[in-house]
Amino acid sequence: MDRRRRMGGRGGRGQALVLLGLAFAGFLALVALAIDGGNAFVQRRRAQNAADAAALSGTRRLWEIRRQGGSEADLLAALREAIDTHGVFNVDGAPNAFEAYYVDENGNLLAPLPSGTIPADARGVQVTVINRFDAFFAGVFGFDPLEVRALAVAIYRPSPACAHALFAENDLRAQFASLDVTGSVHAGTRLTLQWSGTIRGVCEYGTTADIGFGVQCQDGRVQVPFQPLPALYAPEDFAPGGPLWNAYGGNRYCIRPQNPGQPILLDAHPAGAAHPIPNQCITAQRVRLQDGLYYLEGDARVARTQGMGPIKATVTLAAVGSLFLDDLGNRYELRNALNDPQRGAPLLVAGRAITMTTMNPSGFTWVGLIYAAGGPVTLQAPQAESDRGAIYGKNLSLGWGTFRLVFDPTVCPAGVTRVELRR
Repeated sequence: MDRRRRMGGRGGRGQALVLLGLAFAGFLALVALAIDGGNAFVQRRRAQNAADAAALSGTRRLWEIRRQGGSEADLLAALREAIDTHGVFNVDGAPNAFEAYYVDENGNLLAPLPSGTIPADARGVQVTVINRFDAFFAGVFGFDPLEVRALAVAIYRPSPACAHALFAENDLRAQFASLDVTGSVHAGTRLTLQWSGTIRGVCEYGTTADIGFGVQCQDGRVQVPFQPLPALYAPEDFAPGGPLWNAYGGNRYCIRPQNPGQPILLDAHPAGAAHPIPNQCITAQRVRLQDGLYYLEGDARVARTQGMGPIKATVTLAAVGSLFLDDLGNRYELRNALNDPQRGAPLLVAGRAITMTTMNPSGFTWVGLIYAAGGPVTLQAPQAESDRGAIYGKNLSLGWGTFRLVFDPTVCPAGVTRVELRR
């Protein structure tokens, strides 16, 4: 019996050792979970910070490439630099590992980066940072090294530099038998809307509003603080070597007047005027109106010296002085030549005033932005209409028959661009 007791005691001690070993293994597992799990959380946070920074930095660089030029190599360098500033994310001395994709404005994947070319509809990047790190205790169980991944998506959103169909720094007067504006209107001082029509937006005014019973402001009338005329363009931007001259890929013309006291005549008649020379400056008083971008060093007038018919062209006209479109017998059909997602769609730009007058029943049809940087815009026509446009000036004086304007903010250059994380 004593011998059986002695043998039973040894068995109990053996079982206890087994249980103690299992308990110790479980304890080590808990320690590994606590320490390595906590470290994994820290490493995940490091990787997420790096991914966020890389997505934001890469998206900003993408925006700069759109505006100023660049390549995928520049974009990849921006991603790697942003990741590397957050430390080392590997255990073997290799460069920090990441995966990147182009995304559209909704964050949808387009193509891997690099892919040879930047997709035209790319508006941001998705970045995944891969962080491999040594384990403290998990290696005992065969988990070493450990790995976590962090993903971030960023996109850029350019906001237009203008928000109104009609904008006058001071007075705005529109008096038409039929007025139809899709968009809001703004007068820094007095707003006058008369006779009949609808403003499909808000009517803003600085001091007083004189709005006739026949005119409806669908989103109400609002008195607002003074706002200066936005500095959308300067005529010099369109001069040879200027940013808008360089941005336009078609024919560019530079005209200096022979007599600075007289306006340059841009003649829509097919014969008799001097032909401008693409991409060069010439001195002339009368030149043929052709499609393209014009930089005019003085005042300029657009007319047809002989015959009847439309004055029809796809142009961007930028005059240091004033622009006159006052051929009373002919109608004007003008479209913008420069059309750029970042630089807008300017049609007429003047350092001083813009005057548009015609008695032709078909009046004045245009596409693009009309912008007088230092003076008023005057429009008098039996009919004036634009399916994509806006008018900006120190003062606006518009009137006569029918007027229809559909505002499109993309006719203005892009304003402040916002870069945001999506996830």
